Amino acid sequence: MLMKKSLWGREIWHPTSDIHGSVNKYLAGKCIVVGLTGSVAVYKSIDMARWLIRRGANVIFAATRPVLDFVGEKLLYWASGVAPIIDMGGEVEHISLMRGCDGMIVAPATLSTLSKMAYGVLDNPVSLMAVSFAGHGKPVVVVPAMHYNMMNSRAFRRVIDLLVQDGIKIIPPIIEEDVAKYPDPALVGRAAAAYLSRGEDLRGKTVLVTAGATREWLDSVRFISNPSSGRMGVEVAVEAWARGARVVLVHGAMKVEAPHFVDQVWVNTTRDMREAVGRIIENNKIDIMVATAAPADYTPEKSVSGKIKSGKILQLKLVPTPKVVEAVSGKVGSLVVFAAETVESVEDLVDAAREKMDKYGADVVVANNVAALGAGFGSDFLDVLLLWRRKEYIIKEALGKINKEILARRILDTVLNVISGG
Repeated sequence: MLMKKSLWGREIWHPTSDIHGSVNKYLAGKCIVVGLTGSVAVYKSIDMARWLIRRGANVIFAATRPVLDFVGEKLLYWASGVAPIIDMGGEVEHISLMRGCDGMIVAPATLSTLSKMAYGVLDNPVSLMAVSFAGHGKPVVVVPAMHYNMMNSRAFRRVIDLLVQDGIKIIPPIIEEDVAKYPDPALVGRAAAAYLSRGEDLRGKTVLVTAGATREWLDSVRFISNPSSGRMGVEVAVEAWARGARVVLVHGAMKVEAPHFVDQVWVNTTRDMREAVGRIIENNKIDIMVATAAPADYTPEKSVSGKIKSGKILQLKLVPTPKVVEAVSGKVGSLVVFAAETVESVEDLVDAAREKMDKYGADVVVANNVAALGAGFGSDFLDVLLLWRRKEYIIKEALGKINKEILARRILDTVLNVISGG
C-alpha cells in the first residue's frame, strides 16, 4: 500500500491506496521507477503509472526539470502517492532506488535523454537512475517519443544500438503524422510489466498466436460467428514479445487493438486462418504456437452473392469448417490449444482437455468453462484448467477464475517448463 510518512512517522492515507492491486496482482511487491522527460506526451505516463499501480506495483516518478513545463509536482504526487524526484541531492537516491526497486521505465524518452543514457551523461535524475539500474543488471524499458525526422536520423539509430547492447528494452513508438508517438499507455504498461517480471526468457524463439473470431458468410452482408473479443490472443502476443520472442499474430475479427510491434496477418474465414497458419509454418520455424482463436466450427454449404432479401424463411445447411490446429500438429515445437466448454464439473473439464491433448498432440491445453459467471468470451477473465505434459506425466492445474493478463504469463511459463523438461 502506498503511504506518505509524516514528520512524526505516522502513516497517512493516500487515494492511491484505493486502486493499489484493484485489477489484479500481476506486479504485486514490485517497485518501479517511472522516468519522465520533457515531451508533451508526458501526460500519458500518468495513466501508465496508474495502470501499473492497479496491478499491485509501487511507482515512484523521477523527472527532468523540463517535465514541469507540462505537468506539476502535485499531479505526480497525486498519481503515485510518492513525492517525485526532480533534483538529485546528497541522499544518493539513484543508489537507494536502484537497490530497492525492481526496474525502471523511461517514458516518454526524448532523444536528448536517450543520448545521455547511451553515452553516460548523467546530469539529470532520469539518465543517472537509468544507467545505475542497467549497470546493476536491473531491467530498464524506454519508450521513445519525438518528431519522426529525429527518429529517422543516424544519431537516433546509433543511440538505440548502444542502448540495446546495454540490455535496455525498447518499446517502439507508433509512427503517425510524421511523429513517433507514445503508444497507448495500457499497452506500454502491459509490455513493460511482462519484461520487468520475466526479462527476455523467450529471446531467439518465434511464437505464432491465433486470435479473435472468424466469419462464415451467408451472403455479402451476413455471417455466422461468435463473441470472441481476441483479448486472450493479444495478451499472449504482448507477453511473448515483451519477453523477447518474435511474434506473428494471425487474427480474425477482434474487439481489441492488435499490438503494433508484432507481425500481423488478418484473416476472414476459418479456411483463411488455416491457410495463413499453414503458410507461416511452411516458411518459418515456429518454436511455440498458442491457438487462442475461436474459429467458426460451421459454414453455410452455399453462400449467396449479394444480399438475401429480408422477411423470408431461410433453411440453412451447415457443414463443418476445417480445423486450424489440424494443420499444425507435429509441425511446431510446442503447441498450446484452447478448449472452450460448457461443463458442470472440473472432472468434465479435465476429460475435455485430455481429449483435445490426445487429438492434436498438444503440449498444453487451456480448458475454459465458458458457462462460468463473469468469465469467457468478451470478459477479462477465464475459468481455467491447465493440462500439460511433464516428461511421461500429465499435470493438471485448476486455476479457477483468472485474469487474462496473468493467464498469458502462466501459459508461457508452462510452455517453457515443458520445453525444459521440468
